[in-house]
Amino acid sequence: MKEVEFLIVGQGLAGTMLAFELLERNISFRLVSSTQKSKASVVAAGMINPLVFKRLTKSWMADQLMPVMRKRYRELEQKLSSSFFYEKKILKPLSEQETLLWNEKMEKPDFATYIEAVLPDSPSDAVAESYAFGMVKESGYVNLAVFLSLAEQYFREKDLLLDVDFQLNEEVHTYFEVADTKAQKIVFCEGYHLAQNTLFRFVKMNPAKGEVLQIYAPGLSEEFILNKRVFVLPVGNHRFKVGSTYEWDDLSEKTTEKGRDSIVERLENLVTAKYSIEEHWAGVRPTVSDRRPLLGVHPQHKNVFSFNGLGTKGVMLAPWFARLMADYLQGKSNTLPAEVDLNRFV
Repeated sequence: MKEVEFLIVGQGLAGTMLAFELLERNISFRLVSSTQKSKASVVAAGMINPLVFKRLTKSWMADQLMPVMRKRYRELEQKLSSSFFYEKKILKPLSEQETLLWNEKMEKPDFATYIEAVLPDSPSDAVAESYAFGMVKESGYVNLAVFLSLAEQYFREKDLLLDVDFQLNEEVHTYFEVADTKAQKIVFCEGYHLAQNTLFRFVKMNPAKGEVLQIYAPGLSEEFILNKRVFVLPVGNHRFKVGSTYEWDDLSEKTTEKGRDSIVERLENLVTAKYSIEEHWAGVRPTVSDRRPLLGVHPQHKNVFSFNGLGTKGVMLAPWFARLMADYLQGKSNTLPAEVDLNRFV
């Protein structure tokens, strides 16, 4: 029986980023990857957008998150000897009223970091006409399917990955056993599956199903990400991820004709290029009711933790909060910010 300090349950984005943090701090752990549970991270587009377009505000904590995120993914690319972090500008078609707001915000120093320009014309003929176009910098995406597959292989080669379907009932002991491993503490990084975890019934999850298409469109520019009511994200070889949808009633991971039609309708209002649909995926986002992550220790069980709820901005949030969570688990910090501490729901 191998003895470790931590079990990390879930090898999606949250669990993977936390595992790298613990590994680099020489904290003993095993990463549990259930063969029965899907990873929404693999389906997600992994888009990075420092702005919220609805009111043209900065994304929550963007100024703190962005430099840490960029540095961390570059470090992990070197560690895994591959590329999966791509910096690409976002092109946003604008109405006349939106153009006025973008020009106003662009003059402010704290927005100049993210708004590169407001263009009178589109840099591509394959984009539908609009009054003007905003260009966002410091944006891009992480190819999560590639990253998580490489990370899985990396941890497997180091004998740190357990392929088991781990279930924990409400009876918590002083240690946790799974396969040939005994752990003192456990961290749940289960994504939306946390909503079914009986230990965390007090947490107010609000998971949302999302559907995404992959299209082949040789006439579309791969120089930027398009974003207006739908994103069109280039992933190479004239392929683009297009999405997405939000559905709170149907939390199955099955694709639907309704989801496909919704994406196609918005796509055809945005581009004029011909395309063909190659793939159609669905996943469930681990969204929390207040749209903030879930970090911290269980209110009754001091050896049970959560690092979860990264939601739609997970790619941006994961590096910063994985470091924060590792500091907390290591005892470098005794408290967590109130807005992300899971005990806010107690």
